[in-house]
Amino acid sequence: MDDPLAELVTWLDPRGRMDLRCLFGETWSAPHAAIGPWRAPFHIVLRGRCELLLAGQDDSRVLEAGTLVVLPRGQAHVLRSAEPQGEDRPIRQRAGALVDLKTNLRHPARADTDILCGEFEFPGRRRSVLLDALPEPLVIAFGGRPEFAWLEGLVRLMAQEVTQQRAGAHVIVAQLSGTLFTLAVRAYLETQPELGGLLGLIASPRLGAALHAMVAQPEAPWTVASLAARCHVSRATFAREFTRRVGTGPMAVLTTLRMERAAHLLARGTQDTASIGEAVGYRSEAAFNRAFARHAGTTPGRFKRARR
Repeated sequence: MDDPLAELVTWLDPRGRMDLRCLFGETWSAPHAAIGPWRAPFHIVLRGRCELLLAGQDDSRVLEAGTLVVLPRGQAHVLRSAEPQGEDRPIRQRAGALVDLKTNLRHPARADTDILCGEFEFPGRRRSVLLDALPEPLVIAFGGRPEFAWLEGLVRLMAQEVTQQRAGAHVIVAQLSGTLFTLAVRAYLETQPELGGLLGLIASPRLGAALHAMVAQPEAPWTVASLAARCHVSRATFAREFTRRVGTGPMAVLTTLRMERAAHLLARGTQDTASIGEAVGYRSEAAFNRAFARHAGTTPGRFKRARR
């Protein structure tokens, strides 16, 4: 696959679901407990505006209508009215056929703030260079921006399915929620003028070829010199620029990518451990077992059994 972002998302195997619609008016505050790791809540502000406050921080962030916010590492946070007037009105939750409803109004249809809430799950993960590279929170303001028409269209379809609750809506919303994660990451890449870390490599015209090579062929016997050759720079220049941008050396990144690829293959359960070790560049099963245990904190066999 000649698209490192697509491959990294495939290895991460995100699952999405929509489980809540919030219709609020006047003054309100909705706390969310920490749910990480490997679970990431998201909120889509469809109408109105609110504030996002992360646990342990003093400054809040205003979210306007047409904004998607993702907490990649599941940090505790609070959504609240942007312009509080008096005391908070109590919030009630009602069970629904497709999603539950939270509201602080007697007549929810009169709400001035409409928010869809859900969660991404990354089953069987232990580490992820992609999740580690994302900011907390990841905020994408897509409303009224032509360059994000595809994201706005997907959100509109999700909201329509939640509202109309036609046959098959549950499956459709779940599948669209999974797609939403990839679109959010892509939107973030396209809106940041200067990125560091792994995401900076994806966008880098100079060093991106090295990441392409490592993701496309993690089993290849890559060296710093051979990766530098892919980027058409000297070995010394490549090693220096790579470490400056990413914060660690290319061989450490290669090992991490190999282990994430191995975790993906183990989770599928269709290959034995020795074959998976070979698929990510280890001729010795014992060497692969040691490397995977250092990365994941458990052996490949135990990881595979836990996924079952």
